[in-house]
Amino acid sequence: MSADNSDGNVSVPLRNVLNSVQCIRDRVRDGESNESDGAFNLSNFWDTLNQAVKAVSQEATKLSLAFSSPPLPPLQDAEKLLESMLKSILTLSTVYYWLPKSHGVALRRQVRNATVEVLEGVVQLLEVILSSPLQR
Repeated sequence: MSADNSDGNVSVPLRNVLNSVQCIRDRVRDGESNESDGAFNLSNFWDTLNQAVKAVSQEATKLSLAFSSPPLPPLQDAEKLLESMLKSILTLSTVYYWLPKSHGVALRRQVRNATVEVLEGVVQLLEVILSSPLQR
């Protein structure tokens, strides 16, 4: 397998995750949070949201380090990193949806905007990785 072929293989999962994160970001931006607040615990929500943001941050750091200098990670390693990144993104977006409407429009808007900013940061990271020469 040539270096160009290997390079193309790594860019495919990168593009797939980029597309997924963009879709998730757009859904969060346009979506509404939970209708009911049956057994909602605000303290648990904040703790879980904080953990989810930290997980995204850690995954973004791993991805940055893996693609910051040659050689590229092997395809399997890259796929594992990207899978872990996507899992953390899905967790973050899920936690956003836990916040019930009964906790107010302003709070929901702030949490939504903060979540979208985190997702936008991941989109930018993936775009930079894809636009940089992946291997020389």
